[in-house]
Amino acid sequence: MSVYPTPATVAASPGVPSLTRLFAKLRAGSIAPTLNLLWVPAVSAALIVLAGAVGVWLKQPWLFAGLAPTIVMVAATPGHETTSFRAIVVGHLAAVACGYLALLLLNATAAPTMIATRIVPMDRVWASAAAMAMLVIVQPQLKAYHPPAAATALLVTLGAYRMTGKTPLVLVGSVVLIAIASELLKRVRPRGR
Repeated sequence: MSVYPTPATVAASPGVPSLTRLFAKLRAGSIAPTLNLLWVPAVSAALIVLAGAVGVWLKQPWLFAGLAPTIVMVAATPGHETTSFRAIVVGHLAAVACGYLALLLLNATAAPTMIATRIVPMDRVWASAAAMAMLVIVQPQLKAYHPPAAATALLVTLGAYRMTGKTPLVLVGSVVLIAIASELLKRVRPRGR
């Protein structure tokens, strides 16, 4: 499977990447490595713009911090089991549920939010820990393992998103949008390309 190069793998590769080597590969007719280098940043940026544009159009916060790790995984590993439609949607739904349940169980819903105080109150720290523990137990049971959803659980437990009004629907809407994009992307760039 072709993976997006990390700084460690680039540093470990023989020879220093240079424009001269890049142009030599292009002249030799092999543009696949170049496309692989450009794919992840371009797709990541495009999906951020897509979610943000839908949010602006609907006047709702469709672009949220928990979506960014999902977008990077979708761009870097389309077709992987953790980036399937089911894993993304069910994973984030489980994260929202675990986050909210942890707040309720530990009676932390009334605790000040990190946004209001800039310091995370211990009630919310405990709720965050409980949400993470629940999430790593629940996701594999649901056959929807999606690690980026942990960020969504933290957004809920830290109080960045209150689970009232349209907020849960907006979160789910943006997650479904990215999950649909993931399914489309794996047809354009299947795993292993």
